[in-house]
Amino acid sequence: MNRRYSKRNTAAFTLASYFALAAGLFLFCIGVYNADWQLNVKGYYLLCMVLITISCIVVQKVVRDNTEDREARRDNPKHRMRNTAAFTGMSIAGLIIGYAMFAIGLFNADFELNVKGYYIAVILLISYSAIGVQKVTRDNAEDNEILAEQDAGRDIQL
Repeated sequence: MNRRYSKRNTAAFTLASYFALAAGLFLFCIGVYNADWQLNVKGYYLLCMVLITISCIVVQKVVRDNTEDREARRDNPKHRMRNTAAFTGMSIAGLIIGYAMFAIGLFNADFELNVKGYYIAVILLISYSAIGVQKVTRDNAEDNEILAEQDAGRDIQL
């Protein structure tokens, strides 16, 4: 009897990943909305948040693709890499630029230290949870494909 494949992520972990990202984005936006800043400053911090969020997702995807492609190349030297070196570099550069813009903005802002700490903590929450959401989404999609293939195989055997 074949053992049934089990999913890599529990429903609770998947939900927690999505909740953490939503909470981080919500808290950041609430902080910016309630701040007594000019509109251009609010836009600057929102732009940094969006750039960092998207870059975290892209970097996680690129790193995972490259790792999987290197493993596949060991078995098949003709395996084509999904990401070019230029795309890999640009994705990492985008993340570095996002963090640099955010850090420069906070360093030069005349906010109290607790306000700076709030924004640093929330941007770290967003960064980590964006990576987690991308990982969970990809894992769940792959797991569903494996389970569907396994179920199709069982239908044929019956």
